[in-house]
This record gives sequence, structure tokens and C-alpha cells, in this order.
Amino acid sequence: MAPVGTAVPAVDTIPGGSWVELGATDGDQKVSVTGDLTFFRDNDHQGPVKAVRPEEDVMLNFTLVGLTMNNFARIMDTIADITTAAGPPATSQVPFKRGYIPTEYACIFRGTAHSPFGNFPAIYVLPRAVVSSTIVITYGKDKRGSIDTELHALEDDTQADANRLGWLNVQTA
Repeated sequence: MAPVGTAVPAVDTIPGGSWVELGATDGDQKVSVTGDLTFFRDNDHQGPVKAVRPEEDVMLNFTLVGLTMNNFARIMDTIADITTAAGPPATSQVPFKRGYIPTEYACIFRGTAHSPFGNFPAIYVLPRAVVSSTIVITYGKDKRGSIDTELHALEDDTQADANRLGWLNVQTA
């Protein structure tokens, strides 16, 4: 995650600067590009004669594990509200109230072997997104704390029309 407008790193470069890694994921990671079609018919045809896609969405879904207070606060959208006390005992606190307007982030999802052209890196880019998931922290007897997370793309008017909801960039050789 990074502030909206942060330059996207090259596909084969580890992000630096303002980019902050949320942490490790467990299980499947999903990229959803959705948008149902609306079909139109007329009196002269039994089948549809036109289709439009009135809405589109792009979402990244994953299970975040290895929770640190900062990563938890980013998902909670309360990173600016962490409080610490020297103690004793020393403490760190993240509030549960998330507020009315969510923080917008630039988000990337990258992997070192996600290219369809072979064992090459790929990067999914959401130039503008919010955390849209309900926060459910799951603990288990033999399981570390985890949060099912959804990042929901918002249109970014600073991008080319085709890239306003994001894009996939892969290394080919």
C-alpha cells in the first residue's frame, strides 16, 4: 500500500519509498474483475439485440497473516490513531472505530512467479482503492491470527481510461 499517486514500481523491482508491505498471506489470493451485463430486446427478435455493462468492480481478496499492530491498523483504516504507552506495562492500542470516509490507497499485489509467460514476476495494480472488507480476526488453536481482507478499486481519473480501475503488468522474458 502507498498513498494514492505514488509511482508504481517496475514489475521486476521490489517496491521501496512510500510503499508499505502489508505482510504475508495464507491460502489463495483472488483478483476479481466483475460486471454483470444488462441485455436489451426488441419486438422483432426473441434474443437480445444489445448488451451493456453498467457497473464494473475490481477487487483483491486475501487472508493476511502474521499480524503486526501497524498492519492491523492499516486494514482497520486507523494507522494514524495507534497509541503507545511506555508503561509499565508497555502497550500499543488500535481503535476499532473506522470512521465515515475510508482512507484511499494505491495498492499492488505482486508475486515472483505469477506471469503466464513462465517463472517471471507480475504485479496487479489498483491505483486507487479502499479496504472494503468486514474485519474479522480469526484465531485458532494451531493457527496464527488472520484477517480476510478485500481491497476494492475506485476509479482513478488520472489514469488512462482503460486503466482507471487498475491493470496487470507481467514480465514476459
